[in-house]
Amino acid sequence: MRILFVHGRAQGGKSSASLLAEWRKALDRGLGSAALSLPGSVSFDQPFYGDTLDDFVTRAKLPSTQELVQMGPGQDQGYELFAQSVLQEMSTSAEISETEIRQQMPEGELQEMGPQNWEWVQALVQVIDGHWPAISGVTIEKFLTDVYLYLDKPAVRKTIDGIVEAALTDQPTVVVGHSLGSVVAYNVLVKHAPRMKLAGFLTIGSPLGIKAITALLGLPRNPAAGRWVNAYDKRDIVALNPLNAKHFPVAPPVSNFSGVRNHTDNRHGIAGYLDDPTVARQLVAFAT
Repeated sequence: MRILFVHGRAQGGKSSASLLAEWRKALDRGLGSAALSLPGSVSFDQPFYGDTLDDFVTRAKLPSTQELVQMGPGQDQGYELFAQSVLQEMSTSAEISETEIRQQMPEGELQEMGPQNWEWVQALVQVIDGHWPAISGVTIEKFLTDVYLYLDKPAVRKTIDGIVEAALTDQPTVVVGHSLGSVVAYNVLVKHAPRMKLAGFLTIGSPLGIKAITALLGLPRNPAAGRWVNAYDKRDIVALNPLNAKHFPVAPPVSNFSGVRNHTDNRHGIAGYLDDPTVARQLVAFAT
């Protein structure tokens, strides 16, 4: 049995070995809390694409919300529509009021409210800063650019998918995807699961419940029928929506666990997911 970890964004400068050590350390804490252990025969793999993604982001030079306010839209229409859609959905799911957003907008004449107004978008990012102090507006914007490039640019998706696909084998495998890594893992499994011995699929802190993301992935599918569990913290802004009939309609449905209490500052860190005893327990169930 193998466990294949697929990491998310903001991992540039690290390595496969350092990430694997970080993830396993957190998982060991979770296993300890659950009073469980994995069979000694289980092996681990962690493909690494962090530097590759960072290189793509640097070359893309997508505009920030501040630049769009100053220079106007039209610099990259696809990205602008994606960012507007994701932020609108975040504001709805997080129950952010128009009053809160208005308070962050410049005083003066009445301005059009809604994602079509980039001053509104910038104000929403500032409100998110207030609701989740450990997640800066810069972090949200970087999340948007990284996810968009992977979803929208075929060269980016092909390259990153290729790095993960190179780690696939004919052995029974449990796939664990975190954050953007859950999107990458999902996309890879949709293509390859029929030819794999897939023992289970565990997504943690996943943004797959955001409609603007699934829209760029095509019709939702379940590549691990009956063996897909999605675990998340309700306070994690990246994973606000469960993968249920409303946000990710597939048959059979994904099993969701919303009881994680992620202890990391932004409620999204991998350490706060893998050391959760229920998450560790599910991983053991898949691997045995």
